Amino acid sequence: MHTLRISGTFLAALAFSNVLAASLPLNSKTFSPTHIGFAADNARACLLGGRFDPESMQGTAALLLLDLKRDAVLAQAKVPVPDGNASLQPVQCAIDGDNVYVLTNVDTQLPRSLNQGIVYLYQFNMQGKQLGKKNLAIPGRNRYGHALGVSANGVQVAGYIKDEDESSEYYSFFTLVLDSRLNEGKLNVRKTGAFRSGSKARFVGENVHVAGPFQPAKVAKNDWAEDYANSRVLANGGYAWSMRPFKQVPRNVAAGISQQGAIYSLAYDKTGSTLAVTSAEGKQLSQASFPSKFCETRSISEYGDGILALRMPCEEQRKSAELVAIAPASGRESSVRLAAGEPVFAATNLGQWFVISRDAAGKLALNMGAIGSDTRFSQAAGGVEHALSVGRIKIDQKGERSFEYVYEQRAGECRFSIAGHAAEVDVFNPQGNDGKELPAIVMYDGNGATLTMPHAGPPRQVSFDAELSPEQAKRSCGSRSGRKLSLVFNQAAVSH
Repeated sequence: MHTLRISGTFLAALAFSNVLAASLPLNSKTFSPTHIGFAADNARACLLGGRFDPESMQGTAALLLLDLKRDAVLAQAKVPVPDGNASLQPVQCAIDGDNVYVLTNVDTQLPRSLNQGIVYLYQFNMQGKQLGKKNLAIPGRNRYGHALGVSANGVQVAGYIKDEDESSEYYSFFTLVLDSRLNEGKLNVRKTGAFRSGSKARFVGENVHVAGPFQPAKVAKNDWAEDYANSRVLANGGYAWSMRPFKQVPRNVAAGISQQGAIYSLAYDKTGSTLAVTSAEGKQLSQASFPSKFCETRSISEYGDGILALRMPCEEQRKSAELVAIAPASGRESSVRLAAGEPVFAATNLGQWFVISRDAAGKLALNMGAIGSDTRFSQAAGGVEHALSVGRIKIDQKGERSFEYVYEQRAGECRFSIAGHAAEVDVFNPQGNDGKELPAIVMYDGNGATLTMPHAGPPRQVSFDAELSPEQAKRSCGSRSGRKLSLVFNQAAVSH
């Protein structure tokens, strides 16, 4: 497990781009993590959070850029309240090459009767320098951003619009694409209702998966109906599907969305908790109700074949959040302790977990490790330690297998890794020296790597072959000139 320390002074000096200092720590109560976004190379991440500025008495945001392979902070930046407005709420961040984008919701004035909600998109480089910002030209009195994504088509934003007159409110859902210089392209507005504030949304390719309270296109003022829904919306089109995962109207629902677009909805009331799972294709996969000592849920992430949730105890005297793992089919809930201190934020990505915790002094730490259900192999060769973590193998409705994996190298201070999703491409029976068929082998394509292992039983032997890009070869811990990897990991070297 790696631990990246984020000092309080580092957060206090967000307006600067120097190396963090070690003295005068800022209490963690002034910084609240809200989102972590991962680069396509899985080597870098952006950590976004809300921050209260005592000098201006404004809500602002802090952006930290992280090197996950070297456990280091690359840069820091303050996301300022723009253009004389009143306050800013961070939504999501995304990395695209050397550019980092930050989506924010901005209040123009503090009095609610005078306030207008607008959406700003910021652009930074990987050194933390702000390159630009844009007040998105979205029609309507109040606009709110839900999700931010990057794709071959550009930077994508999704959110909702709220208009009103004396008697009614009007809701629309929008998606907008921008180029790398923040020039706005096509805006799609769907005037058929919208997911309002408090919803969870995520771009998965050219789709937006969203879960939360849904409002119809027109609602009489002060006549909101409780309607929790899950949907997939085409970024350049309409709704692909929508469904209601709960049989009865739920209350107090939190949601999490996986990298593939599965939606996890966790509700609670005085009788206990209910977890509903919706597939990326809009099918109800499971629903389980169970007694629980926890109520509010602050984050939900896919965790092996279950979920990892950060929850608050129902008892008011117990104020510390706890991490729990929940099995979707049975609702079995068990405490998970992944790092020292109190967890304040949690996420997962490609077979790894990420937990931000704080100690008694208020110092924050980003803790990282492989998900517990993984099988870990290791071996040493040429002064380099090689390790391979293989996630639990999942079998879809077609009988095809897939899993997440992380390959790592360590040598002295050097750290290098490749993470990816491996999907079945072939099953075959090799021949032995006597010409007889040997047990079946499964070949997996892992985004630039090829992995093979026995078809039957748990992983006992795994071969790993990959060709590094020139940039990866420079960062690797082995020969800088050798780009090909070919390793066989055996059961004798397995560790958990």
